[in-house]
Amino acid sequence: MSDVPGAFAAMALQQQQPLDNAVDASSRPEDLSCPCCFRPGKLCDSFSPEEAPMKIRGLRVLMASHGLDAYIVPSGDAHSSEYVAPCDERRAWLTGFTGSAGTAIVSMKEAALWTDGRYFNQASTQLEGSPFTLMRQHEPGVLDMPEWCLQQGSKIGICGGLCTLQFSQNFREKGLELVPIATDFVDVIWGSRRPKVPRNPCLEQPLALTGESVKSKLERVKKELNGSALVLNALDQICWLTNLRGCDVECNPVFFAYAVVTDELTLYLRCLDRELCGNGLEQHESDERIAVLKATLLEHFRSEGLAANLLPYSSFDAAECAQRCSGRKVALEKATSTLAMAAAIPEERRVLVDCSPVEIFKAVKNDVEIAGLRKAGRRDCAALVGFYGWLETRLGRVDECQACDEIMRRRRMMGGPLYKGDSFDTISSVGANASIIHYKPTPNDCATITNKDVYLCDTGGQYGDGTTDITRTNHFGKPSEDERRCYTRVLQGHIGMARAVFPEGTPGVMFDALARAPLWRDGLNYLHGTGHGMGSYLNVHEGPFGVGGGAVTADKQFASHAAKLRYLNEIRRGHYVSDEPGFYQDGSFGFRIESDLVAVVAETKYAYGTRAWLKFEYLTPLPFSRSLTDPSLLLEDEIQWIDAFHSQCWATVAPLLTSSNLDDAQDAARARQWLWRETRPLSEEACPPVPPAIDPSKCHSILDF
Repeated sequence: MSDVPGAFAAMALQQQQPLDNAVDASSRPEDLSCPCCFRPGKLCDSFSPEEAPMKIRGLRVLMASHGLDAYIVPSGDAHSSEYVAPCDERRAWLTGFTGSAGTAIVSMKEAALWTDGRYFNQASTQLEGSPFTLMRQHEPGVLDMPEWCLQQGSKIGICGGLCTLQFSQNFREKGLELVPIATDFVDVIWGSRRPKVPRNPCLEQPLALTGESVKSKLERVKKELNGSALVLNALDQICWLTNLRGCDVECNPVFFAYAVVTDELTLYLRCLDRELCGNGLEQHESDERIAVLKATLLEHFRSEGLAANLLPYSSFDAAECAQRCSGRKVALEKATSTLAMAAAIPEERRVLVDCSPVEIFKAVKNDVEIAGLRKAGRRDCAALVGFYGWLETRLGRVDECQACDEIMRRRRMMGGPLYKGDSFDTISSVGANASIIHYKPTPNDCATITNKDVYLCDTGGQYGDGTTDITRTNHFGKPSEDERRCYTRVLQGHIGMARAVFPEGTPGVMFDALARAPLWRDGLNYLHGTGHGMGSYLNVHEGPFGVGGGAVTADKQFASHAAKLRYLNEIRRGHYVSDEPGFYQDGSFGFRIESDLVAVVAETKYAYGTRAWLKFEYLTPLPFSRSLTDPSLLLEDEIQWIDAFHSQCWATVAPLLTSSNLDDAQDAARARQWLWRETRPLSEEACPPVPPAIDPSKCHSILDF
């Protein structure tokens, strides 16, 4: 069953008819027939492929029936989500590549997958032996997707409910018009094996943590729209606007919905969809559950100062929404709105915007949210200090996966009821595995953490008052000179961005050079961005801004409208951003240092111009690796900054390291000892063996931080 809204039924009927241009006549007839019953141009009910070659064959049967030369399978869902529910992992199911970013295209003769530098190693491994060719995005000599498609033919299909307007624009600029298909071909082939669609209830996010009521947010959005209506499909935007959270997507506290803003707010919620049950009693209980949930949500909005229209997700109809908007213009965000949504709204009433006002407002954290982020950061770092103290006593006996489990356990202890889960799957990587930027260990294939190799841990938590994303790289033995030099250059880059003072409105691309300059001096670089926006108990990656641009040449980087928008977008007061330079030596080691920053007002000697001057407040009090840092490469002011920062780490985190927040008194003492040693001034060769006693009056509970 398609998840594409019912408004597009007429378009679906039209698109089920074969197109004028036939498929390349050189294709073998058997490749265009059902592999089970060999009926041409149609798949029988028993077709249920397991392997990629058979999945591709089924895809080509459907392509032939529609006269398509190629078919595109994107990563996102109907809401342009970066991370998707299992039922929406179409590209992963088709190709076997499980990274969060990538696009597959299948033609009648070839199959290819594009992904960025974060996933080159992972994709190379996962695609080995498959029909898919890895296309290393932005690398010299690699065709981009429109260029590749032009070699395959002129009729390129894609599900209209999954293709964003921005993605379509990239093809249109190269002279290709995508053919929207109503029911995704992968869904047809996946059939009954496709995982069940989640319908979890929405959860109230208290005003004490959001800092602004739904009524106030809605008034700001309507003022910005200036009489136009707005249709939203981005899940994190809907969560922010409604002061609700969910659990429909792992690690992302979102729920499936559409929202329409006119003079009022209308929500189409998947949790209100009526699920057909096997018997009358189950159906009655299901309907009763929906009624209770709806009443709870209506009360939530009444308490927030407004009434809202609540409807089932399956009843969303963009064409009907347009009619309900009483002749207004209807705004759609190009980066997230789909071809199917746009097709249902008359062209003369469509207003296409780069960023919805909700996306812009969401990115600016208010004082209440920033206070929550500070607490979440301290709490998360305390959990990680406990983890590192524990790990050092178990080197050689703990593998990468066990480390992930231990971090989650310690977050649960430290965070108590505020801990909601991780913000992404922890990247726990040893030695050569650390050179794989987005490495994910599995129980049957993971390395043991020892004192022989570097250990890179990129991890984040979801707390009711904030979201974190933290990376530290450590070596528990004696690192090589090359390892120390490369790590220290990464550290200098990290500090370079963290110490920036800048006029408000400076674009993200400017900070990228601050982070890369120390690495460039040694001929080093990294194939990912330097920073991304982050949510407040929302998605760990959010826009509209980002820090990057130096990973590839300018012509490649800014050929993408999305990259232009992200890296040329301005950094403003209240923006919450990561700072994460790195370096990766394939097959040997990898380093990344990542902390979370928020832009705040800076005091400067002068105040040139009319713009406010800003700096970054550092929200991640977790020390850097002493064993990997080479002080001889550091400038004097960098050493002073590190020593001051480490002093702050001790003062901020040590009071949280109590037996009530950790396993027991011994565990707390071990954590304090580790933190004390790692935060001593770089000039101290020998660390005083015993950390000072902590004043009980200064100890904090999990509710304080």
